[in-house]
Amino acid sequence: MPTMNRDQLVNKIEDAFRNVTLCNGVGIYEANTIDDYASEEERCKQRNRDIREDWKLISDDVIDQHYSVLSFMDEEGLRFCIPAYMRFSVRYFDSYASASIDSIIYCLANQREWEFLSSKQKRVIAKFLSFMVLEADDNVDSYQASLAYENIWSQYEKN
Repeated sequence: MPTMNRDQLVNKIEDAFRNVTLCNGVGIYEANTIDDYASEEERCKQRNRDIREDWKLISDDVIDQHYSVLSFMDEEGLRFCIPAYMRFSVRYFDSYASASIDSIIYCLANQREWEFLSSKQKRVIAKFLSFMVLEADDNVDSYQASLAYENIWSQYEKN
C-alpha cells in the first residue's frame, strides 16, 4: 500500500471528483432532517440549504457538525459528499478530534454496491484508506480503514 503526502492526496481527491454535482441527490442538511425524522416541509426547507454545485464549498464546520448523515444519503449525495469528507479527514486527522473523520471510514467500509462511482473515484478512495492506515494510524479507526481497504477498495488501486 504505497502512500503519498497530504497535499498530493487532496489534489487527487479534487481531481477525481471534479465537476461532481449533487443534482437531485440528498445532501448534508436534507440527510440530517431524515436522521431527525423531520416533516416533509422541514426536509424541503433543509434541502434548499444544501450546496449542490461544488462540493469544495461545503465548509469544514458543516462537515464536522454532520458526522452521522452519510448513512442517510442516496448515491448522488454520497458521490457529492464523500470527497468533502475525505478531504476534511486528510487535512485534520491529527489536529481535529472530529467524529466525521471516522464516519467517512465507516461509510466506505460498508459492503454496498459502489457502481455509481467511476474507476478513478474508486482508486482515490483506495488511496485515501491506505493513507488513513499508514499515516493517520492512531488518530483514526485505522483497523476499520484497513478492513475497508483490504476487503473492498484495494482491488481498484491495481486498475
